Amino acid sequence: MDEQDQQSLTGGVIQEHNLDLAQLWLDYIALGGNATQQDIKDYTAGRTSLPAKERDVLSQAVNEHPDPEGRPRELLAMAPYSNSPLTVPRRDSSGPQSCM
Repeated sequence: MDEQDQQSLTGGVIQEHNLDLAQLWLDYIALGGNATQQDIKDYTAGRTSLPAKERDVLSQAVNEHPDPEGRPRELLAMAPYSNSPLTVPRRDSSGPQSCM
């Protein structure tokens, strides 16, 4: 997965779950992350980039964050890792799909 896709998807998961960035940063630091709180804020807003290791630690912090509504983890969107495959829907080989 390229950096921009990971950044966009991780930011989307953070917004979807309404995660508090200050708490998320503390979780990220506890997992060994080295970026500043401002770096994480800028990264999730798409204003800066992070090395793959830092992106993956942030994804881990996002994925370990408990759901405030108590939903099971398998029902939640997960932040991807730098080595996650980016899956694209396959088109039927007979031609373009029509929208009905």
